[in-house]
Amino acid sequence: MKEHASIFFRGFLIVSLISLNTIQLSQGRWSAPLVGFCISVVWWMNARSANRVNGTPAMLCYASGSALGTAMGLWLGGL
Repeated sequence: MKEHASIFFRGFLIVSLISLNTIQLSQGRWSAPLVGFCISVVWWMNARSANRVNGTPAMLCYASGSALGTAMGLWLGGL
């Protein structure tokens, strides 16, 4: 259960930041590079540990986190 929560959170965080960064870039905001830095840090940490858990439940946890992350990125971006 702890592994699946971690996978969900990583998907949520990565996609939230990417969604927010896309909005920031489209609006020409100067905070976009900082969010880009955060994306790289989280992505690097995820890449180091993503291959340890596999299977359908892990895939669904990551996809669910990503879906919620998209909504969060839109909300943070002010849309």
